[in-house]
Amino acid sequence: MGPPLPSLRALQVFEVAARLGSFTKAAGELHVTQTAVSHQVKQLEEELETPLFRRTGRGLTLTPAGQAWLAQLTRIFGQLHEANRKLRSGRERPTVSLTTLPSFAARWLVPRLGGFLARHPELDLRISSSETVVDFTLEPVDVGVRFGPGPYRGLLAEKLFEDVFVVVAAPERVKRLLKPRDLAGHPLLKDDHESAWPRWFAAHGISAPNVRYHQLLDSGLLVEAAARGQGVALARWSLVQDELAAGRLRRVFPKLSALPVGHAYHLVGLRETFRRPEIAAFRTWLRGEMRELGRGAPSAK
Repeated sequence: MGPPLPSLRALQVFEVAARLGSFTKAAGELHVTQTAVSHQVKQLEEELETPLFRRTGRGLTLTPAGQAWLAQLTRIFGQLHEANRKLRSGRERPTVSLTTLPSFAARWLVPRLGGFLARHPELDLRISSSETVVDFTLEPVDVGVRFGPGPYRGLLAEKLFEDVFVVVAAPERVKRLLKPRDLAGHPLLKDDHESAWPRWFAAHGISAPNVRYHQLLDSGLLVEAAARGQGVALARWSLVQDELAAGRLRRVFPKLSALPVGHAYHLVGLRETFRRPEIAAFRTWLRGEMRELGRGAPSAK
């Protein structure tokens, strides 16, 4: 039969403490005291007859044995959570669990979700907005909307929309921007696409002016900064569409073509997950909304 299994509770406490790198944070997640976490870890180390953590003045670090146990437990507990979800799904409302970027969730997806929920009142929707790439085989997430060049190895991926950059600013600022050379008098806002502005100038045969660039790594914050009059932004069409419709932003030089981002939105997940009726319903709705997004997008150069 091999050696006896360690306490399941102790393994769970260790996995949380190792993942968070802190007994205090683990205690908060597990709703127990820090002393209880320390006791469970000590009990597990005694059962395994090996130290799992090194305790230093700077905090906790995993020993080689601790790293090996954490790698296995991450997989095991992930599978356990997924089994729990699947086996209990017959007694619960069908749920679509989605992960996507915070900027896309806030600026495009959430404002449109009312239409999906009204069409499918029998379904629940759970959204996680994070830049962290999830492992669909381990984590309780069904599908993701990812923004990138693809492909996504091991996943079924459907391209939804290839985004473009457009130049936008608050209405009062746009009044002072008649020609591209006028940009020299305004701060230019950019996200994490470092080459976007140089590409835009080159695509339109314009010498890049000596201007101040301000970077906001979150594309959603970039849109908000532009709407508040803080500069001229080169922003993704998908994220500014609603602000343009509401009049908070206006396109600068609308007769100039848009610039391809080089990335597209993809719906990704495991092939077997796509077969579930609730996922199929969300996929159909998302396709339709993305087609509308594409119809309104300006042509790219």
